[in-house]
Amino acid sequence: MADSEKSETEKTGRKAATQDRILAASMELFAARGFDQTSISQIAAKSGVSRATIFWHFGNKATLFQETCRHFLVPFRVSLERSLVHLEPRARILDQLAAYEQFVSANSKTIHAFVTWVFSSPETADSLRRELLALHSAYVSSIERALGELLGDPGEAAELAITLVSMLHGNTLLALGAEPGASVRSQVLHNLLDRRLSKAGGSRPATAGVRPSTAGPK
Repeated sequence: MADSEKSETEKTGRKAATQDRILAASMELFAARGFDQTSISQIAAKSGVSRATIFWHFGNKATLFQETCRHFLVPFRVSLERSLVHLEPRARILDQLAAYEQFVSANSKTIHAFVTWVFSSPETADSLRRELLALHSAYVSSIERALGELLGDPGEAAELAITLVSMLHGNTLLALGAEPGASVRSQVLHNLLDRRLSKAGGSRPATAGVRPSTAGPK
């Protein structure tokens, strides 16, 4: 590798590392304090960079909040984009449901904080709406494709996919800040899936072999 290429690679790596530190600090502070009570100075101090560095990378606090939320959603987005073609449709559905539930369970406090501040701030809600709707659409489409293979009816697959994802979203909102009842709601969702898929050939329950759900935030 030429010296100029090596230098450019190192520069890109340092930039990415700096942005990651800023985003990690932002996520922690926004979740703990909210958007209005978190300052660029606080984020700079926590991430070990100057205020000018944050403005250079992200422009302003609103943009930084938006990028922080996008960064937070990366693991879930990656789980949707990975190839699951080696799994039969029923297993693909269970994998996607489990990915959602595990992400919510592992990040409940941050989700609670972000949802609260997004709902209370039109500015942040507008900045994230397109991102969240795109992620929602990708998730529904992933489940709908697998259901279409099982049910052989595109209309019914679309209806059931929307129903399942709506239940997941509702469970998440209902369980924010309170664990009791979360596992029961998750079981209701799986029971619905079992009943609707039973007509697709076989009475094997959709939950067979699946680890117990921990969908409820703690």
